[in-house]
Amino acid sequence: MAKKDDLFHTPFKKLKGVKIKPKAAEKPKKAPEPPKRPPDDAELFASAMKGVVPMDNDCITPEPTDTRAVLASIQENVKKQDQEALEALKALVRGSSHFDITMTGEYLEGHAIPVDPATMKKLKSGELTIEGHLDLHGHTRLSAEQALQNFILNAHALGQRTLLIIHGRGLKSSQGPVLKEHLVRWLTTGALSHLVLAFASARPCDGGTGALYVLLKRRPKKSQFKRPL
Repeated sequence: MAKKDDLFHTPFKKLKGVKIKPKAAEKPKKAPEPPKRPPDDAELFASAMKGVVPMDNDCITPEPTDTRAVLASIQENVKKQDQEALEALKALVRGSSHFDITMTGEYLEGHAIPVDPATMKKLKSGELTIEGHLDLHGHTRLSAEQALQNFILNAHALGQRTLLIIHGRGLKSSQGPVLKEHLVRWLTTGALSHLVLAFASARPCDGGTGALYVLLKRRPKKSQFKRPL
């Protein structure tokens, strides 16, 4: 008679007593490292200055200045400016100036003699296209004069004719529109007077009586004929 166990199919009988080793515990995964932040300005500066040794004394003592020479130079400049202004006024009174200047209140205009009335009308009405502008706000008298000369000379060299110069109305100054008065003298005397054809206070949209339209003379055309070699 067959054994009781033989009556059933027991495929795992042979595995009786076999021990299964437990799986080793998995090591915990490392957390990803946070991204490195870029160095800030202080760190960059400290890195750039690494190894730099400060100087014991970085102050430079200026040489003593002769105050009398400085005072004499200032007085000479003031005297020269006063003389230039006086000569310009004398020329206007004598009628020897080649500019006809009209001032009504804050409005100002002037033109070389002679000038085409139609051109002057277009300038005053703002019909001519502005090809360059200069703002003199924040300038001293000396820096304004230099800036104006450079501006006019460069514009004329480039063939530009209609310019806008903003000089301000002097409302915040106790002395009034100082730059405006100097501007008229600079445009009508000296080297610039040979380049300026006319000027007039601008329309309100372009600065009103705090700005001037300036019309330059045409730049002479170069001859098309080449000199023989």
